[in-house]
Amino acid sequence: MTALLISPSVREDLGIAALRYPANAIVVLAGIPGAGKSTLLRRLFAEPGAVRVLDSEHLRHRWQPVLRAIPYAVWRPLLHVTYYAQVLRAIRTDGPLVIHDCATKPLARQLIGLAAKLAGRPVHLIMLDVPAHVARLGQQARDRVVREASMETHSRRWPVLRELAVTDPGRVVPNATSAVILSRAEADQLARIVFSQHPQPQP
Repeated sequence: MTALLISPSVREDLGIAALRYPANAIVVLAGIPGAGKSTLLRRLFAEPGAVRVLDSEHLRHRWQPVLRAIPYAVWRPLLHVTYYAQVLRAIRTDGPLVIHDCATKPLARQLIGLAAKLAGRPVHLIMLDVPAHVARLGQQARDRVVREASMETHSRRWPVLRELAVTDPGRVVPNATSAVILSRAEADQLARIVFSQHPQPQP
C-alpha cells in the first residue's frame, strides 16, 4: 500500500499497512459522507480497547429506537451538538482518541483544533479521498443518503481541504502536524492504527 504522508518537514510516499502515532495523540478521520469512515473504524477497532473512538453514527444508532417516529431531519441538529460536546469532553481527557469527522465544516475543525491545543495534545489527520460518485454508492449501501444540496457542499469543499492538507495539515485542522491521504483501495489495505509511547518512525 502506498499512502502520502505530509507534515511541515516531510512529504513522502509510504509503503505501509499500519499508521503509528504517539500515545496521547488525537487522530481525525476525515472524508465526505459515504467515503467509508465508519466502515474503516468498525474494522480497525472492532473490539473495545484502550483507544477511544468517537463516531456520530454510534450516537444515532442509540437514539434511533427512541426517536424513530420523528423525522431524522428534525433531531439531526441536536445529535450533532451532542456529538461535538462528546468530542470536546474526550479531547480534555488522556489517552489515544480517534474522531470521525467529515472535516468539511469549518466550525467543527476550528473547535477540534482549539480544544486540542488547549489540552496540549497533538493532532494528526487521516483523509479518505473518495470521489463523490463513489461516496454516493457508500451512502446507498448504508441506506442513508445525504441531501443533494448538502452533498454538493461537502463535495465542493473537499478538494480544497485536500490541497490545503498537502501544503500544511494545520490549515485543515488547526495545529494538526501530519496528514495521511488514502484512496478507498488504500484504506481497505490499512491493517492497524497504533498508538504507543514511543512510536516507530513510519517506514
